[in-house]
Amino acid sequence: MPRLSGRRIAGAAIALSLAVGPLVAPFTTTTVDGATGTITVVAAPADAGVLRDDADLEVRITVTNGTAEPIAGATARLHLTLEPLIDQSAVRGWLRDDDPPTGPIVAITPLVTIAPGATVVASLTVPADEIDLDERFGVRAAGVAVTSSEGAVIAHDRTAIVGQPAGTTAAGSGIAVIAPLTAPDERGRFLDAEQLTALTAPDGRLTRTLDTALGGGVALGVDPRILASIRVLGEAAPASATAWLDRLADSGLETFALRWSDADPLAAVGTLEVASPPTLGAGSVVLGDDGEPTATLDELTRWPHALTGWVWPADGSLGADAIDPLATEGARVVLARATDVEGGAGVSMPITESLRAVVADDLTTDAVRAVAASTSAQVRRAAVAELSALLASASAPAMPLVGIADRTAAPSAQVGLLLDELTALPWARSASLAPVTGVGANGQPTSLASDSATPTTPALDALLELERGDAEFARIALDAGPLLADRRLDLLDALALGGESAAAGEGRYRDQSDRLRSAVQIVESNTITLFADRTSLPVTVQNSLPVAVRVYVRVEAATGQLRVEDQRVETIVEANSQVRALVPVQSLVNGDVDIRVSLRAEDGAVIGSPIGVGLNLQAGWETAGTIAIGGIIALLFAVGLVRDIRRRRQTRADRGAATNSADPSAPELTGPTDTTTTSTR
Repeated sequence: MPRLSGRRIAGAAIALSLAVGPLVAPFTTTTVDGATGTITVVAAPADAGVLRDDADLEVRITVTNGTAEPIAGATARLHLTLEPLIDQSAVRGWLRDDDPPTGPIVAITPLVTIAPGATVVASLTVPADEIDLDERFGVRAAGVAVTSSEGAVIAHDRTAIVGQPAGTTAAGSGIAVIAPLTAPDERGRFLDAEQLTALTAPDGRLTRTLDTALGGGVALGVDPRILASIRVLGEAAPASATAWLDRLADSGLETFALRWSDADPLAAVGTLEVASPPTLGAGSVVLGDDGEPTATLDELTRWPHALTGWVWPADGSLGADAIDPLATEGARVVLARATDVEGGAGVSMPITESLRAVVADDLTTDAVRAVAASTSAQVRRAAVAELSALLASASAPAMPLVGIADRTAAPSAQVGLLLDELTALPWARSASLAPVTGVGANGQPTSLASDSATPTTPALDALLELERGDAEFARIALDAGPLLADRRLDLLDALALGGESAAAGEGRYRDQSDRLRSAVQIVESNTITLFADRTSLPVTVQNSLPVAVRVYVRVEAATGQLRVEDQRVETIVEANSQVRALVPVQSLVNGDVDIRVSLRAEDGAVIGSPIGVGLNLQAGWETAGTIAIGGIIALLFAVGLVRDIRRRRQTRADRGAATNSADPSAPELTGPTDTTTTSTR
């Protein structure tokens, strides 16, 4: 068979009249009319899609029958055009086209019957002696079409082949993947020791993300909550977490800071002057669970990020109305998809004088996400071929291809293998983003469509309203700063882009508000009996906050039986403790009376829920009791005095009797008795 030559067959495309469905995912297509499911095919050229002199061209395919009927008599056909595509734009156009591949059919293979839900694997091979690269390096358009027994195309996939005759190559370009270093399934202001232990275990999410990034070509968006959570625990932090943090510090990876908890960085567009609610109290001290100061939030989140001022919006959320708020908050670089801007992909593309865009390549992004979502080596090899073709056809070697990973997908070792296989090619390398996005780096100016708008965040208004109520409550704290800072972190956590729905985030934040506002309250008591006309009514105030508070106890009687002499008893309660406030009252009439006890802020606002207490008033009992007790004491004193007098009289009588019984002529002893004489007697 004569060798196929690019020049001879460039214009000999076979015209096919085909009815096919739209492309639904990278590397796959849908079925034609009448199918109950989908039939997909993935085409993966061998050797990373590189075809060299004297080498067979092999394309491995997998065909999956997602329909309810078996597929019998199908055939796979390999299309290949040997005339090189003229540039990267032509390569993109070929790969993006949703139509079945065109061009000469260079290999055909029948497929076995494919049962419903089954997958078959086949190979299409073109012998080396049938291919003539014409000594020209370049990307060739290729594709696979699966036809039914009637000849209709039921699935297709486009790919590309890099022809590399001996002694030829290309300058190529770099590739960088931007990936999240987050814990989207773990919610909370801070991550606790148990969560950190799981995340930094050998198979934990953070460990796997870091392992993939260390292979090269990955820049990480870091959730500052992770750094702070490890550091705030101090010596109580899990050993695996501190070791992981050391690995990250020693990695040399390019990183940038995400919002706290990876909160939506454009959530406040249209609501606040800035794009996202800022972190509050960054310089204030963060308190531990015991109320003791640990460090400032700035200290807990400090990191030597190589990429500063970066903002990573959610897919499809970047609108023209976000530009001014981003500039107001000092953003320097915003990540975008090519569909968000005019002019396609690129790096350091000026939007305004102060704001630039790093516009990810859609083909690269789709390939990276497809690989991460699959455990199939076939999907990875198909992605390698496509990206190899894009890199080989790059006209600006200094401008890397940038792909954005799915920020909520689980880390995948397949992405690391993808980058390893790509960077093993002579026209591909890991790219560093700092040099091409730093000060002085200028790409082609771009803009966002004037009618594009950032989607609203329905939950934000409700969250901000709750936060304002929490701020009103926090005025009772002697130092409200830590409480306000904590609530803002909770709000940002509720706006996290992964892990839970917006409704779930709002509900969790609302529950936290309820717990905060019930943290200072009056301890309920049983009926209190007051015996005195004037006395102090004890009221116990509990403070479960990590900061001291100043509240005012107010007692209101339901009837005139009780007079409250001080309606505003100031009480300071230390953190995580309780204190007994004494409210001066006067009982006017005996009997039962109900009182209402409440806590007030300095401005009179009610704190917590008032409680009702029953009192039993026994006015006048104090006087009678005092007289009775005094009488008893006097009686006891009199009895004691009489007994003492009688005891003294009896003592004198006993001494007189003893004197009368002695010798009348004996001299009276007036001094000390002589012990020697006494002993002689």
